[in-house]
Amino acid sequence: MKANYNRWLILVATIIVNICIGAQYAWSVFALPLSKLFGWSGMTLALAFTITFATGPIVMICGGMLQDRKGAKFNIVLGGILWGAGLFLTGFVSTPEALYLTFSVIAAVGAGIVYSGNVANTNKFFPDKRGLAVGLAAAGYGSGAMIVAPIASSLIISYGVLTTFKILGAAFLIIIMLCSLIIKGAPAGYKPEGWVPPVSAGKPGGNDKNWKQMLQDPLWYVMACMFAIAALAGLMILAHASPIGQTMFKLEPQVAAFYVSLIALFNMAGRVIFGFISDKIGRPNTLAIMFALSAGMLFLLTNTTSSFMFGVAGAGVGACFGGAQAVFPSLVAEKYGTQNIGVNYGVTFVAFGIAAYFGPMIAANVAKASNGIYTQAFYIAMILNIIGIAVTFIYRLLDKKGKNTTTNVAQ
Repeated sequence: MKANYNRWLILVATIIVNICIGAQYAWSVFALPLSKLFGWSGMTLALAFTITFATGPIVMICGGMLQDRKGAKFNIVLGGILWGAGLFLTGFVSTPEALYLTFSVIAAVGAGIVYSGNVANTNKFFPDKRGLAVGLAAAGYGSGAMIVAPIASSLIISYGVLTTFKILGAAFLIIIMLCSLIIKGAPAGYKPEGWVPPVSAGKPGGNDKNWKQMLQDPLWYVMACMFAIAALAGLMILAHASPIGQTMFKLEPQVAAFYVSLIALFNMAGRVIFGFISDKIGRPNTLAIMFALSAGMLFLLTNTTSSFMFGVAGAGVGACFGGAQAVFPSLVAEKYGTQNIGVNYGVTFVAFGIAAYFGPMIAANVAKASNGIYTQAFYIAMILNIIGIAVTFIYRLLDKKGKNTTTNVAQ
């Protein structure tokens, strides 16, 4: 039975699908052409991206429910249709309201449904290499904007922005449907040949919990706190990387854009590297390293005027932020099992959604009050990361206490 599952081929197809849906983060490529075509303001266009972010946690939970009940292939097909159709329909918009409906709701909901299914399925197929596999899948999602942006820019020059939406929508739909023929849902209790589960994961009755049971565990709240800190500190910087480079390091817009791409590259690399490391030394230890590294990079930002060091620090923060996208899905699966991983990670993702709102807003308010200087935001993010290090110790203590309690009950 296991011979029918080429999990590495499935992972490759999953990465390709994630690159397609990750194109939603190439929004800035479409914003200016839409503004020129319709005369819409920057705030009007920014709201499209904000709505896309706002739907994230809700869609992740709903997508997780679908995945847990219907399987990953169902998510990919349904979500892929919504994603492709949403982009294609965006090619017909003429009002901001229509844009919000097609791009920010239909397409974004589709992307979220696909991603929640892919994260859950990858966790199930790779119990022995969760961090690496989820990191690779997340890297595909993170690289979507980087890969699609130049393609979209070229298409916009040749055919216009609305036609580009139609072309991309049709192309992504075809690619995702083809990949869905390769992707299979992991069977219940899947174990790679020759792999023996650790003793802690093999306790009687398993460690599968639904979201209600998960929320009764104090450890989950510590985990969510770590996720929020990792996301908030990173987003405070990542969301403002270009204006930080231009206002504080006097970079030309084109040079600042290069640094943004560099940070995006390390964001993607961090998902693979820290995911791999977490398989070797454990998720909490990896998170402690990420918090410490991020704090150090933020301290560097407050004490340099060098554009080169800005790039180094931004790359470090980006890598740590990306690493969180690989470590936390694996951590949720480790602590609460894979049977309900779709919903469980969707619920946990609410912490990211909260951070995605407050992080950029805090940095924007700091800059507004300081004439474009973000130094205080760096300090706030640095302090949050230091708190994150302390929270990892609390997590380990509670986790150890829980394991000891389980062992005593079993005896």
